Amino acid sequence: MTSRRWLTWWLVAMLLAGCAGIPATPSPTVRITPVFPEVQLPGAPAQLCRDALQLRLEPLLKGSWPAGESATWTLLGADAETPLAEGEWTPLQRDLLIAFPHGVPLAAGKYRVVLRAETQTLFTHTFEILAATPEVQAMRLLLTPEGPEVERLPEGTRVFYVQFRYAGVCPGAPLWFAVSAGADVVCTQALTLLEMEGEQSVACYREEGMPFAAGIYRAALTLTAPESRQLEFEVGAAPTPPPPPKPAIRCDAPFVAGALAPQGQPVLTADRFQWYTQAVYVGATCQELSAATPWSARWYREGTLLREFEGVWDGGPEGVIWDSLSGNAAAPFLRPGAYTVTLVVSATAPLTMTFRVIPYPPPTPTP
Repeated sequence: MTSRRWLTWWLVAMLLAGCAGIPATPSPTVRITPVFPEVQLPGAPAQLCRDALQLRLEPLLKGSWPAGESATWTLLGADAETPLAEGEWTPLQRDLLIAFPHGVPLAAGKYRVVLRAETQTLFTHTFEILAATPEVQAMRLLLTPEGPEVERLPEGTRVFYVQFRYAGVCPGAPLWFAVSAGADVVCTQALTLLEMEGEQSVACYREEGMPFAAGIYRAALTLTAPESRQLEFEVGAAPTPPPPPKPAIRCDAPFVAGALAPQGQPVLTADRFQWYTQAVYVGATCQELSAATPWSARWYREGTLLREFEGVWDGGPEGVIWDSLSGNAAAPFLRPGAYTVTLVVSATAPLTMTFRVIPYPPPTPTP
C-alpha cells in the first residue's frame, strides 16, 4: 500500500516537471485603432497680411480625444503636395501655431493646412497671403470723432481728431501718430491696429490743456519707418481772400461817323467829310464794362489839341462809348484838315481814329 502511494506521487511529480519544461505560447496583442473626434476651426482666418510670419488656429473638438495620441499638421501650397512645414499637435497645446518656414513671410498666394491623425484627416484649412502693401490710404481733419471734416482749425481749438483709413496690415501692427509745428512736437500716440483694414480716429491735445497757437501744423501716421503719410493744416482764422479778378475790358474796332442811332450805333460812317459838316462822332462797342469805368477822348487837328474829355461809364456790361466834335454858333462847320482822335477806355490800349474834312471849293467864275 505504501509502495503504491509512493508511485502515485512520483508520477504526479514527473508530470509537473515535464509541464514546467514546455514553453508557454504567448497570446497575440490586439491594438485598437483610436477614433478621433470631429475638429472645427471657428474664426479661422481666410486671409493673412503680406508680412505674416505664422498662422494661429483654435481647434474645437466635438468629442473626446484619445489619451496619449497626437496629430500631425502639414503646411502646403494650395495645389502642391510637397510639405513646406510639418509638426505635431495635441489638444493639450490648445492653439495650433503654424510657424512659416525659416521665420520669413510666405509669398503671396493660396495655401492649406492639413491635420491628420492615424489615417484620419481631421481638417483642411485653406488661406491666402495677400500681396497688398500695408499703407495708410487717407487722412481727414475733424473737429469731433464724428466730424465735421475741416480744412483748418478755428482759433482757440484745444483738441482735434485725425481720421484715417488703412489696409494690408497685420492685426496687432503698431502705428505711430505725431503732430508737429515746425520743429516742435505737439502730441504723439502709439496705436495698435486690430484689423487688416479699417477706419479709425485719433485725438491730439496738449497735456496742459492749452489751445493750439495759430500756425501751420503737420500730422504724420507711420506704419513702417521711414515712410509715413502726412496731412498739413492751419490753426487760426482764414485770411480774407482777395476779390476775384475783374474780366478784362474788350472793345471792338472804333468807328468814325456823321451821326449816331438812338442806341449809340454809328450812322454814315466815313473817313472823309464835306466842308459843311457840323459834327463828327467817334466811339467803339465795348464788353465787360462795370459801373464807373473811366474813359477819355482827345481830338487833334493837324497835331493841335482841340478837345479833351473824360467820362465815366454808367451803363451795363456792354455798350457804346462815344464822343463828338461839333462847331459853334460863330463857326458852325468843322474846319477843313486832318483829324486824329484817341479813345482810352479804363486801362486798355488807346483806340486811334483818323478822318479828314474837305475844304470848301470856291465857285469857278463864269467867263
